[in-house]
Amino acid sequence: MAKHGSGGDASTMFAGGPETFQHDSIGTLTYSSFPTGWSDTAQVSPDSTPPQPSAVVIQTTDAFGHPTNALATLPGIADSQGIYRSIEPSNFYMTQADVRIDQFSDVDPSGAAVDPNNPGFLLCGCPVGFENALDWPMQVAFVDLDGSTTDPAHVPTAGILASAETHTWHLFAGTANIVANIDLGVQIEEGKWYGVETDFDATSGILHGLITDKTTGAIVSDTMAFLQDPKYGNYDPSVDGVFNAEAYIDGELSLLEGNDPTLTRPGLAVIDNIDITHHAGNAWNDATKVWDSMCSDLTA
Repeated sequence: MAKHGSGGDASTMFAGGPETFQHDSIGTLTYSSFPTGWSDTAQVSPDSTPPQPSAVVIQTTDAFGHPTNALATLPGIADSQGIYRSIEPSNFYMTQADVRIDQFSDVDPSGAAVDPNNPGFLLCGCPVGFENALDWPMQVAFVDLDGSTTDPAHVPTAGILASAETHTWHLFAGTANIVANIDLGVQIEEGKWYGVETDFDATSGILHGLITDKTTGAIVSDTMAFLQDPKYGNYDPSVDGVFNAEAYIDGELSLLEGNDPTLTRPGLAVIDNIDITHHAGNAWNDATKVWDSMCSDLTA
């Protein structure tokens, strides 16, 4: 949800490896709990305020009540908590995880005000348009860590988040030129496992979000956002389509910027089964064809 993006060379495809956290046999309160290649957002910036570590492997149950290991964020109010890892900039991005929201954080309306010294942006530095998505217990997203802004909550981002204000999933993109915050209208049940997948075709600017009920396998949302639509801004794939990390993080930005000291409840979430094998479905293929057709009509 940042003010700027950065460029980079694009490769043809990124394919993440699966991570189930089962290698950690007991769950620990140490950084050794993290899979190889993953880092804690609490260590990204020296100014980070969350607990360290900000997330740990725990023993819990899956969507069917079976014992499993998963990664849980710890109670805390911060810009971000969770894990992230580097990926290569690409023409196509995919990331997926099972997500269980255990608690929505408080929301402070005073922290969602427009910054009087920075028109077009909120007090947290997020662009106007994200007022109801400043606090989220978990997001499944791509970010661009450009070296100048170090916290993943304050860099160019695209993905799916669980809004603490609306208690629904949002498909979103906040980059140098794009502001898209789409409430999918799917109410989130605390304690329930969801499959959350984000796909992004950087060349065409098509952002795809897929949410499933892990218990039944039913699709609860399958949605496209066409970021080349002028209502979202002036999409530039060389800027708005470049990401170098995938991040599974929470954030309580309105609480950090707000002025109500009684609002102290943090967001809590658990994730598992990161980046399982991806297969493009009919909805994705059909939407791509529709967008190509639209572009042809516009240029005819």
